[in-house]
Amino acid sequence: MKITLLGTGTSYPDPERVQSGILVEQDGRLMILDIGSGVLHRLVQTGADVKSIDSVFISHFHVDHCSDFMPLYQTLMMSGYDRSLHLFGPLTVNEWFNTLNDRIYPYLKGRVPVEVTPLKELDTVQVGSLTIRCCKSKHGTVDGRAVRVEHKDHSFVYSSDTAPSSDVLGLAKGTDVLIHECMWLDGKHPEGVHTAPSELARIVELARPKRIIASHLSPEVVSNGSRVATIIGQNTGTDVAMGRDLMTFMI
Repeated sequence: MKITLLGTGTSYPDPERVQSGILVEQDGRLMILDIGSGVLHRLVQTGADVKSIDSVFISHFHVDHCSDFMPLYQTLMMSGYDRSLHLFGPLTVNEWFNTLNDRIYPYLKGRVPVEVTPLKELDTVQVGSLTIRCCKSKHGTVDGRAVRVEHKDHSFVYSSDTAPSSDVLGLAKGTDVLIHECMWLDGKHPEGVHTAPSELARIVELARPKRIIASHLSPEVVSNGSRVATIIGQNTGTDVAMGRDLMTFMI
C-alpha cells in the first residue's frame, strides 16, 4: 500500500496544512479517507488521476473532514467518471448525502452514481484487495468511525477525531503505522473530544505500533512539534513523526 497524507491540519487556517484527508493507493485503485477543505487540491498535487478514485470513507460529518466531498463529486462529473463511486461513513451517511443532493446541490443530483454504505461500529468491508475494519471513535456526542486498513499481512490505522478510546486502542494494536490525531497540547483540551500528547504516548505504549504519525495538528502543536514528538515516544522508542501534508510512505 502507498499512503499519502493529503491534509494534516484542523479547522484553523494554516498555509502549510489543509484539513483532514488521506490517500490510499493499491492495485491501481484509490481510496480517500476523509476529505476536508483543501484535500482535493492536495490530491491533484500528488499527480493522482481523479478518475481512479474508487471509494471515499468519511469518519464523521464535521466540515473539516467532509467539506471537499461535493467538489470532488463535481470534478468526477466533469472528468467523465464512468462508474459508481463507493461512499462509506457512519450510520447517517445516507441522510447526509441525500441532503446535499436534494437541498444544497440539486443541480448535481444523479450526475455520478454513488453506492452509499453506512458502517456500524464494528463493521468490516472489502474494497478490492483491502480489508477495512472500523470501530466507534470518541469525539464528544458525534457518531464517528476510526478505521484499520489491511492488505495481506500489513495494516495502518487512522484514528480520525477521538479522545483516548479503548475501542480505537484495540483497533490499533500491532499495526504497522498508527495515524492518530493530536490536536491540543496537554492541559488545553476539553475532555472526551481530542487527544493530547501525553495521552497519545499512553496509547502508543499499549498499542505498540511500529510507527506513529501524529496528525490533525493545531498551529500550537505544530510550533511545539519537537517537544510533542518526544513526549509521544518517550516510553516506547517507537518511531514518531509529526505528520505533514503530502508525506508519503509504503507499507
